[in-house]
Amino acid sequence: MGKIVAIGGGELALDETRLIDEYIVKLAGKPEPRLLFIPTASSDAAGYIETVEKKFGALGCRVDSLCLISESYDDAEIRDKILSADIIYVGGGDTDLMMQKWREFKVDDYLREAYTRGIVLSGLSAGSICWFDFGHSDSISYRNKGQWDFIRVYGLGLIPAAHAPHYNEEGREGFDAMVLAERCSGIALEDNVALLEIDGEYEIIKADKNRKAYLLWAQDGRLEKIELPEGKVNYSL
Repeated sequence: MGKIVAIGGGELALDETRLIDEYIVKLAGKPEPRLLFIPTASSDAAGYIETVEKKFGALGCRVDSLCLISESYDDAEIRDKILSADIIYVGGGDTDLMMQKWREFKVDDYLREAYTRGIVLSGLSAGSICWFDFGHSDSISYRNKGQWDFIRVYGLGLIPAAHAPHYNEEGREGFDAMVLAERCSGIALEDNVALLEIDGEYEIIKADKNRKAYLLWAQDGRLEKIELPEGKVNYSL
């Protein structure tokens, strides 16, 4: 039923995530899959849309975009765009803004429906956080270039855990305290690493073998953390 590829980060324009992107396309199981790019987190940045069209077009996809900020659609158009896709790819940026817009236009509901239909759900950074219960987000940095801190942003809850993308970056270790405070489990992904979920089974995929993935959880008032090797995840979330 459900298929999710959550990518911790990486530069799509530089082909850093190519191995993962190829896997996403293959997962659709079609010769020319229809990929819908949702660039809400970047406020529908034109350059980002062009990059996605170029990169996934080269991988054999027919690419369309759902631009909730720069264009207008009626409800039926939004639902049709999402549910007629073979692959959904969500871009990075301001996760908090994105989730607000999604709720406004019922995109969150349609993406949950897409999951039940077996449409491949994917994305990086904000487009990774959105599939989890909540994430460790830098959304405030988009509104305040000076002093800011990471915040918790709630996602769709399709993966029952918290999430931190870009875990190789300075400041992302604050996710550890968030997991401990919430007494939950969490998945932390460095750039160019992805968590694959298919019907409740999990796997780690790496475009860069030197990057890492971690499972975190709170136990008896302390934080536990283990590195997850590439391949099947033999732990429950």
